[in-house]
Amino acid sequence: MLFQSGGPVNDILSMFMGSPVTIAWLSDPTLALVAVMVADIWQWTPLMFLILLAGLVGVPEDQVRAATLLGANPLQRFTLIVLPRMKTIIGIALAIRVIECFKIFDTLFIMTGGGPGVATETISVYIYKIATQDLIWGYVAAIALSILIVLSVVCVWALKRMARVRA
Repeated sequence: MLFQSGGPVNDILSMFMGSPVTIAWLSDPTLALVAVMVADIWQWTPLMFLILLAGLVGVPEDQVRAATLLGANPLQRFTLIVLPRMKTIIGIALAIRVIECFKIFDTLFIMTGGGPGVATETISVYIYKIATQDLIWGYVAAIALSILIVLSVVCVWALKRMARVRA
């Protein structure tokens, strides 16, 4: 509802511009993609924030204090102490986010239905359309299985890499 032509986003832009703004966010291919991206980021940022905050809490405070006493500036403390300790957590958060990006369906289907045209059509929306409109079940099953295999390989590779870094 935020991106409707009479919605709050256009109202806020109208306040800043001083004249009525009626941008068709979900009808323009480029703007529809931007609107979907903003909605998806808005939806998943809290989870990513909580995962990264949990990792940040796990960074040993005594090491950060020691680095401060030895004269390390905030950038050095972050790059030399905090970031190496958070690599695994960042990898897990990225893996979850990549998997969620492949799964995105409901936001896209509600906002644009994959359109205008195919501007915001992802693989999950494509699979849905092929399964419900064209009824090519074997093709849909093959695509879904291929996605499962590719994501499994990527996740196993990421987990092995994280285990190697940890060792």
